[in-house]
Amino acid sequence: MPSEFFPLESLKSLIAHHIAILERYEVLTDKEFSLIYFDFGEYKEDIEIKKTIQTVFRDCDIIFEVDGNYIILLPKTNWQFSFNLLKELQEFLNKEIKDTIVTYPDDGKTSEEIIKALKKIVLENHGVELKFK
Repeated sequence: MPSEFFPLESLKSLIAHHIAILERYEVLTDKEFSLIYFDFGEYKEDIEIKKTIQTVFRDCDIIFEVDGNYIILLPKTNWQFSFNLLKELQEFLNKEIKDTIVTYPDDGKTSEEIIKALKKIVLENHGVELKFK
């Protein structure tokens, strides 16, 4: 089942909610999640490519669309797994491999810190300034 799309305005709240769940239930393993920024480049308007990409995500993953590209929240997913997934997607589109991943708790312990880290890595690796709160 393809994952759900959520409005970009809910990104900060969903990150905070996910952190709260992880902290509340004191999960001993997989107490992490990742955010991936995926740049479609020349394929931003290609609906078929986007549908194909969506099928690789789990039903618990959340996709946010920003300027034709995706930010994906991957629950219980560490950096290495996220990087392997991102690498495969970038190779599928014959794109240069770029790390645009942030993880909780490594890159931040609050939604604000996670979003700030994501904006920084996307700007550094894609030259794209994400403009949302």
